[in-house]
Amino acid sequence: MNRVLRVELRRGTAPAAALAMFGAGVWMLAVHVDHWAGRWAGLANYFRVSMLILCALMVAAGAWQAGRERRRDLDELIGSTPRPGWHLLLVAWLAVALAGSVGVLVAFAGAAVLVAPVATYGGGGWWWTLLVGVVALGAATACGTLVGRLSPLRVAAPVAGLATYLGLAILLYWDTTAAAWLSPVNPGWGVHRVVPDRVTAGQAAWLLALTALLLAAAARRWRVSALAGAVAIAVAVVIVTGPGPHRLPADPGAVELVCTDTGPQVCVSRINAFLLDEVAPVAQPILARLDGIPGAPRRAVDHAAAPARTQDTPDDGTVWLHLDQQSTARGGLASPDGLRADFRAVTWPQCPVEPGREVNQQVYLVSGLAAAWLLDEWRPTDPALAPAPVDPALESLRALPLAEQRAWFAAYLDAAARCDVPALLHLGRPR
Repeated sequence: MNRVLRVELRRGTAPAAALAMFGAGVWMLAVHVDHWAGRWAGLANYFRVSMLILCALMVAAGAWQAGRERRRDLDELIGSTPRPGWHLLLVAWLAVALAGSVGVLVAFAGAAVLVAPVATYGGGGWWWTLLVGVVALGAATACGTLVGRLSPLRVAAPVAGLATYLGLAILLYWDTTAAAWLSPVNPGWGVHRVVPDRVTAGQAAWLLALTALLLAAAARRWRVSALAGAVAIAVAVVIVTGPGPHRLPADPGAVELVCTDTGPQVCVSRINAFLLDEVAPVAQPILARLDGIPGAPRRAVDHAAAPARTQDTPDDGTVWLHLDQQSTARGGLASPDGLRADFRAVTWPQCPVEPGREVNQQVYLVSGLAAAWLLDEWRPTDPALAPAPVDPALESLRALPLAEQRAWFAAYLDAAARCDVPALLHLGRPR
């Protein structure tokens, strides 16, 4: 058996699968560095996000391997040997699954080298998330093996891979229901959230039972197939009747706050603590500009540590910063402009949305004027993030003594909190 496995690893579809998965892994990591950089949980979760592409490739590889055997009429040759035919089918599946998994894990190991010196939190059981992803690759290969046994056509492999991609993409629309756990693709739960152990165990059991079902069906072992199918159905019922992924609890260790010691208070969660030294110089000057203004926020805090269902608008003197996608490969701040844009929430008018009634658009122009004043030192590189064009109203406001500018902004915050449209429109014409 070992000799046959070595032959398959050297001469079968396995080498091509390993190379394709390595390339896909590198590509996936490169296109969204900010999703995983600096965080172990982010890297594991992104591995599961990548299942949308990786599983499709493994289905195609498994289908090509099994279809190649049929195209070469190996069934009759295998049937003439004393070894049961399912042994060789299992070896072929294992070779492709093993090679493909190793290929993509090598790519992610390269990313881990970048994460290791930067990460400030290693808890949360992220390795189980990663392990379930590896099991999913085996299940995808088994699915391809069944497809290849059913159809020896060369076109079957790419068609099966494309169908897998589309099917998994459609399942992403169910990411608010418990059925989302049946998919190997991570629907995007936060890196500071914890997937309960029972859910992880259920996913692993479901994927293992599904793998056994597909391989048994490919080998025409109908009793084993029926047993594995019964187990898969039982586990699936338990999963879909359980909690969904939209209310995952926060990891207390990950969201523990780490704050600055001097200047206006800026706090980030432990999992994002590696960004504090770069976040503080961006946030503190803006907070200093707000210091002493009635109704203005006094501190900036990582939104990952916010209580459940907290809105983005400032609450209890706090501006919420979104840092989950704010890291470069070496742990730096990816977008200072994006971080400054979080402070726009300070100037949002609190106008309730009423059916059939639109807020006066001039109110939003005044909001832009307030944001432009608040972010006075901001010269964004991205024109889409520009706070507001310099206009006569802004120039008039900046021409006032600083004390009067601050009084204007305090009046704006009061009017915005009450959605006092006449007052806001009057403030849009500073003297």
